[in-house]
Amino acid sequence: MTTKQLPLGTSDFKTVIEHNQYYVDKTAMITEVINGAAVTLIPRPRRFGKTLNMSMLYHFFSNEVDNRHLFRGLAIENNAEAMTHLGQYPAIHLSFKDVKFDKYADCMAKFSSLIQRLFLSHKYLKQSSVLDAAEIGQFNRYIEQQVNSTELSESILLLSQFLSCHHNKPVVVIIDEYDMPINSAYSHGYYEEMVGFLRNLLSGAFKDNPAVFKGVMTGILRIARESIFSGLNNIDVCSLITEDFNYGFGFTEAETEQLLVAYSLNDKLADVRAWYNGYNFGGVTIYNPWSILNFVKRRGDLAPYWLNTSDNALVRDLIAKAPVSVKQELETLLSDKNAVVKKPLNEHVAFRDIHLSEDAVWNFLLFSGYLAYQHKVLEGKRFYAELCIPNLEVETFYEDSVLAWFETGNDSSAMSLPAILGYLLNGDLDSFSRAFTHFSAETFSYFDVQGKQPERFYHAFVLGMLVQLQQSHTIRSNRESGFGRYDVCVIPHDKTQAGFVFEFKAVDEYEALSLEQACEAALKQIGEKNYVTELNASGVEMVHSIAIAFEGKKSLVRFG
Repeated sequence: MTTKQLPLGTSDFKTVIEHNQYYVDKTAMITEVINGAAVTLIPRPRRFGKTLNMSMLYHFFSNEVDNRHLFRGLAIENNAEAMTHLGQYPAIHLSFKDVKFDKYADCMAKFSSLIQRLFLSHKYLKQSSVLDAAEIGQFNRYIEQQVNSTELSESILLLSQFLSCHHNKPVVVIIDEYDMPINSAYSHGYYEEMVGFLRNLLSGAFKDNPAVFKGVMTGILRIARESIFSGLNNIDVCSLITEDFNYGFGFTEAETEQLLVAYSLNDKLADVRAWYNGYNFGGVTIYNPWSILNFVKRRGDLAPYWLNTSDNALVRDLIAKAPVSVKQELETLLSDKNAVVKKPLNEHVAFRDIHLSEDAVWNFLLFSGYLAYQHKVLEGKRFYAELCIPNLEVETFYEDSVLAWFETGNDSSAMSLPAILGYLLNGDLDSFSRAFTHFSAETFSYFDVQGKQPERFYHAFVLGMLVQLQQSHTIRSNRESGFGRYDVCVIPHDKTQAGFVFEFKAVDEYEALSLEQACEAALKQIGEKNYVTELNASGVEMVHSIAIAFEGKKSLVRFG
């Protein structure tokens, strides 16, 4: 068993190597950078090793000090051509991860501070014999924070030119978490101002800038519709659905196994697969590195470590405001471990439009790590992906989100969700009927149940309730059974227990049906189409048919 310290909370590559911390070797990606485009954007979910990798690139390319010792014994040392680039370039390294404030003015003050420190890290330029007095004067104004927002947006361009002139070499520019300020701006209402500033800052740094040898940026999303990269025809976006850099972020299967063996936890591999595996980066199976490291540090305790590292409010809010069809399909993914939803791929996610499109919701969840894709296929002119919940860790997030939809503030324990499900499982169907009717009326007051497809809302609502039973039951939705497709089927793992088939009917003003008549029609449909076939085939002998009719915020339950 190794005694090496785990690099939790350490994002500086030099510190990890010099302190002999456990390092999963990602230096092979240096070759991809050297051989790749002039500017590369690599979006990945948070806590998947972006910052450590950007630090590694900086220490490799930077000519500030001799860092050859940092790369001894690592994969890149075997590439003689790549090693000729070690320590050969002046380098600019910035991280925007802490540029997240409620007000635009505070963000700009933070940018000014970041740029000041960046210029101070190259303060030797003040004595440069290559720069003239005017250029040194400009340099000093950035150190003294005596620049306006326009000049601040020109800072990377200006510094890269100063560095290139002084060293007579092109510059490597590395920017980590480039989209964090946009995330914050979207949440706090100064989106347009932030997008405008970043457009000028990044376009100035990378567009037609002969001083730059390579530019590398990381973030969570590719933000293209905001035109941050307008005119940048030399940028290569390597998202998690492309093969480029697919081994560089997160832990592969082999890397995970090696780590578990090193800390004598290899007997826990099956648990680790279930909890932290499931991501697909360009065809490579990837584990969540932050969760794996925490799992090892805590000697095999399984917990949602990744979910606990950040405020998930934005994602929860996105799901809460998403169309009913999105909720319904998410609940289907929760209730059926083998289920997938097929959706169009769109890497150009725009924060400002994220609530306006179902496709935007699905792609945001995919690229931010809350979903994974299994297959990518080209159909006509569009790529589609089969999406799924990657693992048990992320599944806990969705379960908590679904539970939050039913927190109506009802003080009656007899009408609570656990009580309602208890009545159902215990066969007390009359109590279930009364409690469900009351609970749904209370809960619907928090939702807009009107719309073009109210039945889908009701379906999603009931399915969300039943997802809480998945530890003891298999929940299936919209599956073929008998001579049709039932709405929801609840199959007990213990076949001596009762199973349930649900059918829903929505009554509107155009139908001459009462709630009672709608329930009768639903029960008749269950019988005529023999929806109990799947339950009987699985070995369940006792099956209850349940019809639920809805009209606005009212409901009625009947049993067959």
